[in-house]
Amino acid sequence: MAIGLMLAFNSAGLAQTVDQTVEKRESDGALAWFKRGVEFSRSGDYLSARTRFQRARSLAPHWALPHLEIAVCHLMTDNDRKIIGQALREAVRLGKEIPRAHYLYGVYLQEAGQRQEAIQHLVKSLQLRPSLADARFRLAILYVEEGRQEQGVHQLQLVVKQKPSHLGAHRNLAVLFEQSGQLEDAEQHLQLISRLHPLNAYHLTNLAKFYKRVGWPDKAKLAFRRSERIDPTKDQRRLRPLRKSADKYRPEGGWN
Repeated sequence: MAIGLMLAFNSAGLAQTVDQTVEKRESDGALAWFKRGVEFSRSGDYLSARTRFQRARSLAPHWALPHLEIAVCHLMTDNDRKIIGQALREAVRLGKEIPRAHYLYGVYLQEAGQRQEAIQHLVKSLQLRPSLADARFRLAILYVEEGRQEQGVHQLQLVVKQKPSHLGAHRNLAVLFEQSGQLEDAEQHLQLISRLHPLNAYHLTNLAKFYKRVGWPDKAKLAFRRSERIDPTKDQRRLRPLRKSADKYRPEGGWN
């Protein structure tokens, strides 16, 4: 199962609002079937939800939301990528102004390796709803992968402005700033990660390794000491007992 796409579906949530044209569909039953599907989805019964959404789609084939939820249900059950892609394409075609449709289709395209198309839909989702921090983070990563570092950094900075605790954004900013020689900025984001997770020795160790790489030994020693105070057994776990006799295990032809 594609974990990234599943997380995107979960973070986007179920359809919670319905456009004004939905009221017209109430007479043909599409809305009623759709609402039942949402109830089953929320309870985790995606197979039952899927049949309800399919019924809503058959009654209102030009309504985008059933297509969108059918894609979700397939992801959570059989993960049929072909059907998921078809459903998301229809959702985007029919619901051009639905940010969630563009976001999820962008994630699908990203995982399919279609970066340029993914960027277009993620950009559109953010134009419609700038608060989609997860869409912005994915867009930033795509920019970086495409060699558009400045745009990637800009989007990541917007992510941490929206969600100051976004670990992935801080981590990627630290890497990008270190690569570009902006060491103080890289240090700032690594320190922020350590402050966000003060009891996690792993992040302090990463900070210490950064200091060591860039030639700041005093800071590296201090960070390592702080890490060891949080998890004093860390170094012991890395040690392995020595063999009793090296000669006994000497490979043919010696060690060299």
